[in-house]
Amino acid sequence: MTDIHRSITAAIKSISEKKNLIFKFDHNFSKAYDLRIDIKGNKVFLPNSLNLKEKIDIKNYRGIADFLALKLKYHNSKIYQKFKPKGVVNLELFDALEETRIITLGSAYMKGIASNLRTRIELFCQKNQFNKIKKRDNSQITQVIKLLSTEYFLEEKLPKNTLSFINLWKPIVIPLIIDNLFEIKKELKDQTKFSEQSLELIKKIKKYCEKKDTDKQKKELKKKETQNKKNEEKELEKTNNSSFFENEFDHKKKYLNQKKELGINKKKLKKKNFLNNSISKINENLKYKIYTNKFDKIIKAEEYCKKNELLQLHNQLLKESKDTFLTIKRLAKKLQNKLLVINKSFWNFDLEDGKINNSKLSKIIVNYNFKKIYKNFEEKKIKDTIVTLLIDNSGSMRGKPIQTAAICSKIISKILEKCSVKVEVLGFTTKEWKGGKSRENWIANDMPQKPGRLNDLMHIIYKTPEDTLKKIDHNFALMLKDGLLKENIDGESLLWALTRIWKRNEERKILMVISDGAPVDDSTISTNSSNYLEKHLKKIIKFIENKTNVEIIAIGIGHNVNKYYKKAVTINDPDQLGGAMIKNFLELFDTKK
Repeated sequence: MTDIHRSITAAIKSISEKKNLIFKFDHNFSKAYDLRIDIKGNKVFLPNSLNLKEKIDIKNYRGIADFLALKLKYHNSKIYQKFKPKGVVNLELFDALEETRIITLGSAYMKGIASNLRTRIELFCQKNQFNKIKKRDNSQITQVIKLLSTEYFLEEKLPKNTLSFINLWKPIVIPLIIDNLFEIKKELKDQTKFSEQSLELIKKIKKYCEKKDTDKQKKELKKKETQNKKNEEKELEKTNNSSFFENEFDHKKKYLNQKKELGINKKKLKKKNFLNNSISKINENLKYKIYTNKFDKIIKAEEYCKKNELLQLHNQLLKESKDTFLTIKRLAKKLQNKLLVINKSFWNFDLEDGKINNSKLSKIIVNYNFKKIYKNFEEKKIKDTIVTLLIDNSGSMRGKPIQTAAICSKIISKILEKCSVKVEVLGFTTKEWKGGKSRENWIANDMPQKPGRLNDLMHIIYKTPEDTLKKIDHNFALMLKDGLLKENIDGESLLWALTRIWKRNEERKILMVISDGAPVDDSTISTNSSNYLEKHLKKIIKFIENKTNVEIIAIGIGHNVNKYYKKAVTINDPDQLGGAMIKNFLELFDTKK
């Protein structure tokens, strides 16, 4: 250990008031300029100082060491873990504010420390070359908040090379956060209250960035529309007089198509923003959190297992459900006949305009005033419709319920497809029992209280609206696979199904949910309130029923789902499922209503 190492380690122990520290010296000196410094238990990681030659480098090194000592003194990792937000940007903002808090408290501790920390800040600014930034961008927001909070808390001017950069943002950010900074500053010595106030500031910043992104998308669409108009005018100017009338129709058609496309894009953007904002509000009001979603999985049925295994499961399904298959097929004919009646074409005779009916021409000879000699071909079709079947793939569905659900989905999808109704079949479960990698992650992070949803979701696509039954006939049999059915988090699964059907262009949207109970996930319920998942499910259903144009209906197998859904049916025997599904579809497609 060199002399500088000894003096640095002694200073850290003295400032932090921790004597049992173990020091590790990293050979990569580039870490000296990083904002995040590693402390693990009683181990402290510092850059290697062997190559330090200039005074500025030594002073910066002391600034790093001082910050680290202050972090040990003023920073509580348990409080940090409790309040740290999800999302990379949110976490960066949270870290930036916490680091500023530590620097502010440390600067008041001793003048020498303040000088070293100031040098560290100056070098950080120098490294990021803020003086070369000429345009605002949302990616800069963390650095902006870091610099502005440092200036406000320390009550000192920032380095000169940051002035042009800060002046870009000050008119926008200062009015937005000044009240929050004032409240945060009052809580510098209380990390818990400081963290709470920091999260309020981060919410404001997040809303600003989301609004800016939306406005940017709108501007881009408007710009595209303007550019298309200009291009159209240029093309028309290029066209000579002899060919103008020849090409006029093509130009006009092209322009109208472009305009229509832009209108559709705007409409899609509006729909997407409405859904995303609504979901965010619901989760925020309920304080519904997802500890992490990086282990969640969406998979197609044919990708889950090999084709041969899927074929075996399909044969097993047909064998074990032979009687059920015949019963449901017989019942399904009622639905088919009903839909065929709606989807019909015919000639309408004895009309006063339309196409001439040759068989009626002789009547004009007898009576010149007779006018009902025309006919018209009429075609009735089902309203452009998409149906999503969302099936609970939880462990309690094992056996007869899941077999029947698989058979019913297969037969009814076929009937609806024959009658020009688009169908999507989805399933939901979890990857593991009682939490998977999400729970392991939570345990590794010292198990913060009320972590939110704590399991890895698995959403299964059995059939997309574009898939034909011939192509994916065996997929439904995957529901019989051992080890597939685990736990069920219904609220998020409903949102997933809603997001998929929401994107569709069909005029009518129907979502049918088949389940046998309330949402259950032991890892989530044991670490949050007992009704955590149920409250979320009820709120999501209420939103779909009252705020969207999606018609939602539920069938509960052995479980009363009427307490969740306005339109719901409860059956006691899985054998009744086919009849219940068909009855509901007959009502949904009843033209007399």
